[in-house]
Amino acid sequence: MATRRPLKIDGSGNLQEMTDAEIVILRQSCAERYSTNPSVSLSQVSSSGTLAAMADTRLQAGATSTSNTAFVAEGSTAEPSTVTVSYDKISETRASVTDPTDTNNRAYPLYYRNQDGSGATGNLHAMSKTDMIDVFIGPALTTMSSATVDADVPGTYHINTASSGVSGSTIVSGTPIFLDTRADTSAYSAAGIPETADQPTTINSYYLWKVDTTTISISALPCFTDGSGNLEAFTEAEWEALIIDEMRYAAVNNSTYKHTYAIGGSGNTRGSSMVDTRLDGSGNYQTLQVGDDYRSQEFPNGSPATINTYLLKLTLGS
Repeated sequence: MATRRPLKIDGSGNLQEMTDAEIVILRQSCAERYSTNPSVSLSQVSSSGTLAAMADTRLQAGATSTSNTAFVAEGSTAEPSTVTVSYDKISETRASVTDPTDTNNRAYPLYYRNQDGSGATGNLHAMSKTDMIDVFIGPALTTMSSATVDADVPGTYHINTASSGVSGSTIVSGTPIFLDTRADTSAYSAAGIPETADQPTTINSYYLWKVDTTTISISALPCFTDGSGNLEAFTEAEWEALIIDEMRYAAVNNSTYKHTYAIGGSGNTRGSSMVDTRLDGSGNYQTLQVGDDYRSQEFPNGSPATINTYLLKLTLGS
């Protein structure tokens, strides 16, 4: 892969190769523009989301046993059972995007062709689409797919247990996309037999967040040849219009750099792990006599145990 270093027009009107720092800023501007209209987006739905479902499990009390002569023995009462609630509240949408074209081979920035040994020193050449991907689009999408949730990954999504106050991000919905619940052992008592079987308490709530757009101050813009063959520097508006189309197409279609979200699998973890916990006891046998009505019931008990850990993943490429 040849390395292209785009050219800029300096303050004296001379052509000059852009510095590494200036190229990094242009890559950041690619991420910024893309975040205003991402072609791969997540939304929260009430059910039937496109991402895999996550199961929250908890214990509930066994059915009450009654007798008019004596308590039903523990070995004959119904054991606590498992309640499972499925959460499939995240959907991924992939936009249908047309591949941008450079019809006259002038749309992209100029570079000195001698960089790859294919021409004389000073020979100007416009970047190809492959060059644009290698220098700007690919590196931007790679950075945006990282596990670090910060200003470098605008327009991407992550999980957080907070329902407000996450700096640099906006919540997608105030409704959790996953709940970890357990049986509330304090809600069960012998005096309450027959107790309601399912009496849960919420341990953790998990929410979907989107990283905010961060304004990038561009220090230098590359140059190109206009329709008359004149050298011109991109205006910021022209540059942004060029890169957002390239970013949107590559994020959906480029086999090396496209973005795909999933629950589990490969890729980088985006935000908090979503943990399903459940009490691990075999049942708390309790009895209550009301006249000649002998009642017995087994309540949930035990210590919290991790049953499953779910991760929102962002995969780069295919």
